[in-house]
Amino acid sequence: MNPLSSFQPFESKIEEFANHHPDAPKREIILNRLYYHVFKLVSERQNHQLSPFGLNSSSWFALIMIHSTPDNAINPCNLSYAMVSSRTNITRLSDELVEKGWVERHASGEDRRKIVLSLTQAGRQLVEAVLPLQWQHYRELWSVFNAVELEQFEFLLRKLLGRIDLPMGGSCEE
Repeated sequence: MNPLSSFQPFESKIEEFANHHPDAPKREIILNRLYYHVFKLVSERQNHQLSPFGLNSSSWFALIMIHSTPDNAINPCNLSYAMVSSRTNITRLSDELVEKGWVERHASGEDRRKIVLSLTQAGRQLVEAVLPLQWQHYRELWSVFNAVELEQFEFLLRKLLGRIDLPMGGSCEE
């Protein structure tokens, strides 16, 4: 099976479009959509692997971000920045994680007006159980590339990110 077969319908339509608009940046249009297409498939694959645990990629990454902080605790605003997600979405996600018993909210020890999210024992156990499966998933997914290709790919993605990345507005010190 052609690895680009699911992308072929879009690519053939862009070919037709470019025939009518020869000045269109065909390669850039294809690269933009190809990047999105690959991202979407990678995300769907990860969500499929996480679903038996009651997780999706957003909830998984939130748990990982909390797990990776000192004392397994993080301010929701900092979680929003780390996940490049709106505060509204982080609130919704936090509600979901609290409801499932993996995260708890409590007042910060430094400032009782601030909320801190921390992993519960069940949350820590879930992360530890899922980590090896996710590591295997990442290794299998990226095994199509050799070490030099992985380095080049990372370099190119970071170069593109540098072109489009915007400074984060606002502050968590409100």
